[in-house]
Amino acid sequence: MAQQRIYLVGTPDNKVRLIKASVRQQAVSHVANSLLTVRVASQDDLVKALKAGIEIEQYSAPDQPELIEHSESPAN
Repeated sequence: MAQQRIYLVGTPDNKVRLIKASVRQQAVSHVANSLLTVRVASQDDLVKALKAGIEIEQYSAPDQPELIEHSESPAN
């Protein structure tokens, strides 16, 4: 198992959650799963949303990439 860290995740309602995870994305996904619902949009969903003026957004990579740290062996 990969080394775990504790990530501080802020929510839209200004709450802070501390999540123990191996990588940043796991922490974000854990919080997102409790706040959001996600499913593939049906054609009816698309028609309703576009008529309501909701635009389709393009995914973009996060601004803060995960840092990869390498453990250093003690000198012999």
